[in-house]
Amino acid sequence: MNPRLRRLHADLQHMSDLAQRGTVTFRTEGLPPDVYHVMVQAPGLARDAHGGLVVRNLHRFTVYLHLDYPRRPPVLAWSTPVLHPNILPPERNGGVCIGAWSAGESLADLIERVVDLLTYRSFNVSDALDPATADWVCTAGITPGQDLTTLVASS
Repeated sequence: MNPRLRRLHADLQHMSDLAQRGTVTFRTEGLPPDVYHVMVQAPGLARDAHGGLVVRNLHRFTVYLHLDYPRRPPVLAWSTPVLHPNILPPERNGGVCIGAWSAGESLADLIERVVDLLTYRSFNVSDALDPATADWVCTAGITPGQDLTTLVASS
């Protein structure tokens, strides 16, 4: 078995272990899987139909493990409304800025980093995909780990 196939098998095992913790669920395509459709149940921010700030607790994105994976980072595409400086909503192609990537990082570790982004436990306004949201985060004085429900209630 070549190194990429070993890695894909290991990622499936690590993702299954992550899913047992309850925040993340997924379905896959391919044998071994090279596409993951991920669902996260955790608080994140979005705008409602009127532009108001809301907390969303269900998020979806797809992870593509291309032929150069794991030498190059996977491609992530966000599928649900989101307001984050490092994640674009689906109407803006759903890109996700994962920051630094190491081939030694498992897919499950990356997904945990993405959950940290989503829940505002982590963000990087200086490497923002969405500069307008980065400006809003700075202006609002949002700090990593801030309670999102309280933030929405005070907006």
